[in-house]
Amino acid sequence: MRRLLPALVLAPLLAAALPGEAWANGRFPESNKVFFAPNDPNTVMVRVTFGLVVSRDKGKSWDWVCEQGIGFTGVEDPMYAIGPSGTLFGTTFLGLTKSTDGLCTFGFEPGVLAGKLFVDLSQRPNDPKSIVFFASVYEGQNDAGQVTFSSNLFETTDEGATYKTISDAFDPSVLGETVDVAPSDTERLYLSGVRGQGTAPVGVLLTSTDHGKTWSTLEIPLVAEERSVFIAAVDPKNADRVYLRTSAADDKPTRIFVSEDGGKSVRVVFTGQGALRGFALSPDGSRVWIGGPLDELHAANATDLVFAPKGAKVSGPPPDGGAERIQIQCLTATNEGLWACSNERSGFIAGFSADDGATFQPLARFCDIRGPIACPEGTTTHTQCVLGGDTEPRRAPWPIQRSGLGCGGSLDGDGGLPDGGTLPLLDDVPPDDGCSCRTAKRPSWALLAGVVSVLAIMLRRTRRRRAT
Repeated sequence: MRRLLPALVLAPLLAAALPGEAWANGRFPESNKVFFAPNDPNTVMVRVTFGLVVSRDKGKSWDWVCEQGIGFTGVEDPMYAIGPSGTLFGTTFLGLTKSTDGLCTFGFEPGVLAGKLFVDLSQRPNDPKSIVFFASVYEGQNDAGQVTFSSNLFETTDEGATYKTISDAFDPSVLGETVDVAPSDTERLYLSGVRGQGTAPVGVLLTSTDHGKTWSTLEIPLVAEERSVFIAAVDPKNADRVYLRTSAADDKPTRIFVSEDGGKSVRVVFTGQGALRGFALSPDGSRVWIGGPLDELHAANATDLVFAPKGAKVSGPPPDGGAERIQIQCLTATNEGLWACSNERSGFIAGFSADDGATFQPLARFCDIRGPIACPEGTTTHTQCVLGGDTEPRRAPWPIQRSGLGCGGSLDGDGGLPDGGTLPLLDDVPPDDGCSCRTAKRPSWALLAGVVSVLAIMLRRTRRRRAT
């Protein structure tokens, strides 16, 4: 099986790079992160394994933005941030993608950011125009045969009008994973990563107290089948307090750590039965929630971090054949309450709790998604998510995606419908006419080039799903 792993990992990436009519990326449909707009309380975005679903009315209705419209395909879970004016930033393996027109037109940022493999970002809560972006990619092997990585940290302080490099002098033996800024200290930055290959990886926490000029390093030994260390949150009032979690397959135990001294040391505060994919810290830092597919929702006061199960249930009648408890895929805390990602067996893909996680009101299910978000002709979202691309033959992706979610008739091997009809081909739709609002579709060979560098990362761990 070890020899088969490269082929198994590479296959979906190659499939995504080559032209064709397959819109599914081979991943099981799920939701795994909730995002909010700092200046628009009605806008909610849920990251799913087939793009983004977006609500402009606080969860009453939902629309879809496909992966191709955003600028990526395959096994990726980009991190997103929304600026004060509504600009969306997304980290992808091919660069930093950005939309300034309500998720209709996406394009990769040029200059120092061009072509970087971005793994994470962090937005300052007190200054949402300021965002830090972290890129880290496999570089090669040194003369001693050791695998090396190249990492870069960038920043915008004006919502993407300009960018500057914060730091690029990182230990080449460390593969970067996550970045976080301290809300209470503009000079404090935290990075996490992993060092070492094979069966003995070591987690790494990097801390800077001078905005990236210098870094201190703390090694965090990993146990059992843990793969890496991710930053979960930084306390909003105490820059020295940082929460971390380890990553592993869903059925393997992971741990939650806390550092009280700015990354000089850590202690374990919780060990899960499986992967703890959900972590949330209240906006004032006083309350912590954690959970995962195998671990029910737990909560603790930040003063003692003694976690207790919440017995979280879905409000109203339970779903037919549903799970007895909510299976946590993500958690996000706001001043109003706690948001969670789960699955259809739990009764929702996005739900909200106003009672500390005791009950969740379902706000979205896959079949609630109305279809592609409305965008003008010529925009990337319209071209890719409505028309099916800018090369012929075209096939509208939403009926295929909807069927794959179990919300419509199943497809036969030729794309036919049970009633004998077929999904709409869009061969009669002329190519885009060069509208200035359109971003050129990136060539498929660009993704093939990126596969070379991505493969080394994918062989050691799947793309992390940020839990904060």
